[in-house]
Amino acid sequence: MRYFELSTPHYDAPRVWTGSYQADARWMLPGVECPTCGETWSGIALAYPSVDLSQHPMRTELETPRLEPFARYARLLEQVKPLLPPGAQVEPGTTFGPLVGTAEGTFGPLVLRDPWKLLVREDALDALRIAGLQGLVPVRAELTPSGAAIPTLHELELTARGRLFPLGPPPCATCGRVDAAMPEECRLEGASLPPDLDIFRLTDAVTLIVATERFVEVARGLGPLDVLFKELPVGGGG
Repeated sequence: MRYFELSTPHYDAPRVWTGSYQADARWMLPGVECPTCGETWSGIALAYPSVDLSQHPMRTELETPRLEPFARYARLLEQVKPLLPPGAQVEPGTTFGPLVGTAEGTFGPLVLRDPWKLLVREDALDALRIAGLQGLVPVRAELTPSGAAIPTLHELELTARGRLFPLGPPPCATCGRVDAAMPEECRLEGASLPPDLDIFRLTDAVTLIVATERFVEVARGLGPLDVLFKELPVGGGG
């Protein structure tokens, strides 16, 4: 099986589609001040749009981005854990609930405004499903047109599976922060790659979205895209 990284064109490269959106999830875990590694930080990529906290007693505590001491963060995490998908990877800054905001312009089959967040136009989602691709967890984005009508877009909830090769330093035992920069040339650890997912993110590089050749083949048949696919070498067995 071949694997590909999804990325956006260079900022000054011409685009096929004009669509843009300004939207955020309703809830998020706070950033942390870690007593172990000494870092103050918050992630940007991990998102579970299917997790509805609208009836959760702590929902107001998760509506405003902020920093908290680790103990307070840990208490909030324990409160939301029962609602998360099995095996969900979580870090400070993890968001919950669908995207809510505004959008305008024309949107392609796949929308990758940020390299770590993938939206899919509804007709493209139907095609991906018909193709039998695995790991599709779509959640409709609540986007209000700020001009002409826009198509229905769904955010894909991406499971964190698979790792880079060779493995980097272990994460902080307390907050989970990985103290390593993304390598210029990424390589995947073959033994860690999921056999049951055609689209996912990596556990130790959560901003990187990986797709199988099956996904890429179907995606390229959907029409013009403002998404690039770069093949990733695989090492470490598998």
